[in-house]
Amino acid sequence: MSAPKPGASVFFLDTNILVYSLSAQDAAKREIARTLAEAEGAKVSTQVLSELANVLTRRFGIPVREVRERILNIAGACEVVQVTPAIVLDALRVMERFGYGFFDSQIIASALASGASVLYTEDLHADQIIDGTLAIRSPFRLRAEQGRARYRAKKRVARARA
Repeated sequence: MSAPKPGASVFFLDTNILVYSLSAQDAAKREIARTLAEAEGAKVSTQVLSELANVLTRRFGIPVREVRERILNIAGACEVVQVTPAIVLDALRVMERFGYGFFDSQIIASALASGASVLYTEDLHADQIIDGTLAIRSPFRLRAEQGRARYRAKKRVARARA
């Protein structure tokens, strides 16, 4: 993948976003996740690729040959950050400071090391800012909030009529 164009945001993808990008279960989430996975500025770590390979082979039973192709496609579309001893040590700092489990902390540490400004995930605390530089966001949250807002508006209208 080439370097992002000036002004393009650099962001990091958690494993769950890539799982959605390949899933047949939720078309709306799949399209959002695919758009992110194919966007300029997308980064993942070797941990994310490993976790994805594990989920696809063990949970979804996808043949290794097909998983290999999918991993190669993602690695070709996204910049891949190697998990280094420095990232492992920073993961311990993140774990201690923010209370996440080790592997979630390692995702955060990898995102920080990559220079990403956003970590897209569905599993961590949305809207949290880590070290003043990394925002944790769910790419699916806006859609869910809009659904709840419509429901509340109808409820208020019903009360006003009563």
